[in-house]
Amino acid sequence: MNTAISIFRKLLLGVLLMFFLIILIFWIIFKLNVNDIQDELKKNKMSEIEFMTFQLSTQFEQVLMNTITMSEDQSVRKYPYSLQFGDQYSKYEMKLAIIDKLTLNSASTYWNNIITLYYPDFLETISSDSAYSDTQYNPPDQPFNKWILNMNEDGTGYYSNLTQSHIAPLFIETRVSIDNLQKMMKQYTSGTPILYDSYSNVIIQNETRASLDDSINRIIPLIKDESGFLTVSENGTEYMLSYMKSELLDLYFIDYYPKRKFIETLSRNNTIFIVSIIVLLMISLIYSLILRKQVKTPIVTLRKAIGRFERGDFSSRVSDSNTEEFRMLGNSFNRMAENTQKLIEQVLFGELEVKEARLKQYQAQINPHFLYNSLHYIQSKAAIEDYESISAMTLHLGAYYHYNHKIDSIDSTIKEELNFVEHYLSVIKLRKRALSFTIDFSTDISNFPLPKMIVQPLVENCIQHGIETSINPGHIQIKAEIHEQTIRIMISDNGIGMTDEKLSLVKQRMAESVISESVSGVGIRNVHQRLKLYFDANAGLTITSELRVGTCYTITIQKQGDPPASNLIS
Repeated sequence: MNTAISIFRKLLLGVLLMFFLIILIFWIIFKLNVNDIQDELKKNKMSEIEFMTFQLSTQFEQVLMNTITMSEDQSVRKYPYSLQFGDQYSKYEMKLAIIDKLTLNSASTYWNNIITLYYPDFLETISSDSAYSDTQYNPPDQPFNKWILNMNEDGTGYYSNLTQSHIAPLFIETRVSIDNLQKMMKQYTSGTPILYDSYSNVIIQNETRASLDDSINRIIPLIKDESGFLTVSENGTEYMLSYMKSELLDLYFIDYYPKRKFIETLSRNNTIFIVSIIVLLMISLIYSLILRKQVKTPIVTLRKAIGRFERGDFSSRVSDSNTEEFRMLGNSFNRMAENTQKLIEQVLFGELEVKEARLKQYQAQINPHFLYNSLHYIQSKAAIEDYESISAMTLHLGAYYHYNHKIDSIDSTIKEELNFVEHYLSVIKLRKRALSFTIDFSTDISNFPLPKMIVQPLVENCIQHGIETSINPGHIQIKAEIHEQTIRIMISDNGIGMTDEKLSLVKQRMAESVISESVSGVGIRNVHQRLKLYFDANAGLTITSELRVGTCYTITIQKQGDPPASNLIS
């Protein structure tokens, strides 16, 4: 079985492979670009987070430094002495002066803050916030020099730092509201900023943004180092987290954003490219199929024409093609077929001329065997004075040789040919009483032209190879009829017939263009070839035979037009 792949299938596979490689290369480049962008984004994000964390630490340090500076103020240091030895007026005046300085100190920083002084020896409290100045002495219960987050139930809160002065018995509390942190986060617009206090395990969120779901609570435990980068997936969405811890606080600045935001444009462009590739692929496939059809159609036409030519139809030609290349190929085939047909016709005509010349030569000579048998018949009948048989024999024998020796023309008619065959069979019947025959033909076709000696070889073949080898009485039936535009002459016998193998061999030799004279079946082949040359390719001889039943030879002739070869061979 032929398993070769056609050129167009190879072309289609090549196109598919090319587009697959293009998509694969583009996808690899896309992934590389995403990785490069992601790495660059990590750097940028870490730089932004580092800046925000530094700014956060700087603000807390500035507030704390102002507090330390305030603790060394002369009024703050002398206030215990005034509490112990001063009168009420001096105490009140000193307290107002300290409050003014605390208020001024709080306003000197970018972040609003509250500074509260606790004098433990006198249980006295002074604050930059007037609400705390008159309260009962109650310093916060927290470690010294550490910022502690205090959250209220309503979501508000503050960071407080408790410092002990090294100069005087004094506790200084500094409070920074988380509103300051939220205002700072508002300035960060490249992502979703989140502050996470690892000491208090509290999340501080920008109040202007929507609250995050519980997913952030599952992400927080993943934060381990001082800074880093995480990629997590939540509900089918991939998120990128950049974080860094403040050096002064246990506070992490976290940037939380979906990964699709920075690759959305790339994904869109990627989708557009893939769709474009698919569209181009479909266009290429459709174009390839159209091209295949334009190539396949003339190839099939040419292949059919060659097939007809191989089967013996030398008039097979290819019609003009719309494609220039196949038009040139078709024209070349037509020229080759025409030259081949002319060459074959010349060979066959030459062979036919030789056969006809030999036929004329045979006609000019007396068949010694046939004549000897006939004369012997006459002599035997003369011995017994059977004058009626002698008269019949001489009459039929004279008519036979009169028709046989008309050398001036090889043309005849159906009537003349069948009359000649009747004389031939009558001569044979006189010698062989077991032979009978019938001849029947329509008067409508009696004058239809026919090459001479075209039926007699078939009748002779029936006698020699069919009837003489049979033990039964022989009968030959000849019938000529017309059906529509087709004339058929059938010669049948009741002889021994032929086997399928012998019949197949005879038919094969009939179709051969050249055959040796020594091969049997030459007479049948000559009849077949002479019919085709005398009339056209549609004319010819067919044989049917059945063993121990008989053989039938059928001459088929198309009645349309004049015989094309009648004048060429005359």
